[in-house]
Amino acid sequence: MRIPAVLPVAMLALVLLARPSWAQEQGGLGLDLSSDTSSQTSSPQESVGLDLREGDGNTVSLTPRYILLGLETPERAGAQQATVWLRELARGAVSSGMVAFGGNLREVRERLESGYDAALRCTQAACMSGPAEALDADLMTAARLSLEDAGWTLRTWTYDRDKNVVHEDAVTGRNPKDAAFQKEAATKLGNRLMGLARPRALLKVTVNVPTAVVKVGERILGVGSVEARVAPGTVQVEVSAEEYATFTKTVALKPGGREEVVVRMEISGPAPEGPEEAVARAMSAREGGTPIYKRPALYTALVGLAAVGVGLVMGKGAKDVEKRATDADGDGMMDITRKERLDAQSKANLATALLIGGGVATAGSVTWLLVVPARSEAPASANPASSGASSTALHVVVGGSF
Repeated sequence: MRIPAVLPVAMLALVLLARPSWAQEQGGLGLDLSSDTSSQTSSPQESVGLDLREGDGNTVSLTPRYILLGLETPERAGAQQATVWLRELARGAVSSGMVAFGGNLREVRERLESGYDAALRCTQAACMSGPAEALDADLMTAARLSLEDAGWTLRTWTYDRDKNVVHEDAVTGRNPKDAAFQKEAATKLGNRLMGLARPRALLKVTVNVPTAVVKVGERILGVGSVEARVAPGTVQVEVSAEEYATFTKTVALKPGGREEVVVRMEISGPAPEGPEEAVARAMSAREGGTPIYKRPALYTALVGLAAVGVGLVMGKGAKDVEKRATDADGDGMMDITRKERLDAQSKANLATALLIGGGVATAGSVTWLLVVPARSEAPASANPASSGASSTALHVVVGGSF
C-alpha cells in the first residue's frame, strides 16, 4: 500500500531536480524572466520582467533608450542566480539616471524573434547594430556570467548606436551568490552608461508634400511631416519626392534641444529654403541673366564707336584739305603745300583704318549682346543705329579721293 504514495513523491522530486538543468540548456533564465515564478521579490516593480520604461507615452522623452538584452549563463550555478543578477544589472542601469528602459525582456524576445539568441551572444558592432535598430535602442547591453580561468566572471558588452561601437566591461568574483560581486558589476554598468548616454534632440520636419521622404544622413525618419528623436550634433536633413526638387539643410542639434524645419517643396526650381547658390541662380535666370553693365560686349562696343568717331573727325579734316587742293588763282599751282597734301593723305588712310576697325568691333559687340540677351533692351536698340552711322561714314571716306 506504500508504493503508490512513494511514486508521486519521487516524480515530484525528479521534476524539481530537472528544472535547473532545463534552464541551463535553454541558455539560462536570461532568455525570459517575465514568466519566471521562482523569483523572490518584495515588490512587483523589482521584477525584471516588468516594464521599466518611464513616461506616460503621451510625450516624447529625450532620454536615451536603453535595452538590457539578457544574461547568458552556461553553468547551472550561474543560471540559478540569473534572476538576481539581471535585477541588479537593471538597478545599476537605472541608478545612472541617464537612460530610460525601452522595453522588458519579454518584449525584446518577441520583437527579435529567432534573432534573439544571436543578439544575446553578440560581442561585435556588426551583429549588434541590427537588433539595436529593430528595438530602437540608443544603448544596448548583452551580458554573460560564466566560470573562467580567473573565477566567476560577469562580462557586459554595451553597444553605442550613435558611434556604432561596442564597449566591454568585466568583473570577477568568488561565486554567483556573492552580493558584493553583484553590486560591483551593477556599479560598473551604471558608470559605463553615464559615460555613454547623451540626451536625444527632437527634430520636427514639416513638409507640404505628403509623399516626401525625410532623411537625416543615411537614416530615413519617415514620409511626410515627421517628428523624431535624433542623436545630437550637426546633421544633414534631406527631403526628396518624385517630380520635386530635393531639399537639403544642415541643422545643429543640441542635447535635449528641439529643432523644427519647415520645407515648402516646388515642382520646378529649388525650395525657398534651399542652398543660397541655387536660389541666386534661379533669381538670375528670372531677371534675364547677367546685368548689361557687367558684360564685356558693352565696353568693346563703346571702344568701337569711339574709333568710328575719331575716324569721322580725321576723315572730315582730310576732305577739307581735298577741297582746297585746286588752282583758284590760275597760276598753275595748287593752293596747298606738298606737306599739307601728304599729311591729308595720311589722315585719310588712318581714318579709313579706324572706321573699318571700329565698325567691325561695334558690329561684333552688338551681335554678342543680341545673342546673349541683356536685362535692358535700351542699349541693344541704340546700337544698330550706331552701326548704321558707321557704315555711312565708311561709304563717304572710301568713296573719297584719298
